[in-house]
Amino acid sequence: MELIRNPVGLLVLAVLFVPLERSWPLRRAPVLRAGWKTDVAHFFVSHTLQQLALVLCIGLIVSVVDPFAASVVQRQPAGLQVVEALLLVELVGYGMHRAFHTVPWLWRIHAVHHSSERLDWLASLRVHPLDQTLTRSVQFLVLTLLGFPVTIFGAATVLLGLWAIFLHANVRFRFGVLERFIATPAFHHWHHARGARGNYAGLFPWVDTLFRTNVTAAQWPEDAGTDDAPPERYWAHLLLRKSTGPRAVGDA
Repeated sequence: MELIRNPVGLLVLAVLFVPLERSWPLRRAPVLRAGWKTDVAHFFVSHTLQQLALVLCIGLIVSVVDPFAASVVQRQPAGLQVVEALLLVELVGYGMHRAFHTVPWLWRIHAVHHSSERLDWLASLRVHPLDQTLTRSVQFLVLTLLGFPVTIFGAATVLLGLWAIFLHANVRFRFGVLERFIATPAFHHWHHARGARGNYAGLFPWVDTLFRTNVTAAQWPEDAGTDDAPPERYWAHLLLRKSTGPRAVGDA
């Protein structure tokens, strides 16, 4: 998620999402539930590491890639470029996300994100820096090859990042027919359900429908998490340490 990671940014997110979750909760939970310190550590430390790695990757891509369609793409209106970039970023993100669930060494990285057993806005921040670095780098490479400017890539990833926080929120909202077209918390909570495989899209659920990985249900999933997630400590997450027994309970 491409927000500026500082205390003010965290406060703004808390002001937005805490009242939302307290007013329309899917499940009753304290504001500072178990694991919140680990999530805050991800907000600050993991994002800093991710940004450093991403800057290096983007710099390398820019230095060696010669876009072949820059003149065509950049002559289009900015709004159309953003829509096209969103579609491309979503398709690439779907493929990367699905790979993170099926390739063993990628899953070990992505299991950090699925270690949360209670979903809320803070859980969206729990992401290993390599997770987003790999995904964003591939997305940027595709857009760069097609001639999209860096600013369009940034706009698309900011929109997806902000929406990702809402997808994890502990809210009971349902959106009726709109859920066929736009990803919602109900859609993404099923992605986090223990043992579930599907709902890899971050914005457009019809992408999962297209590839037959859409998981739908009238009710909400009963639980979240995974049996092979790392222990509930930040440094165990960063170092990709595997749990050797029952999941540890505690904070960073």
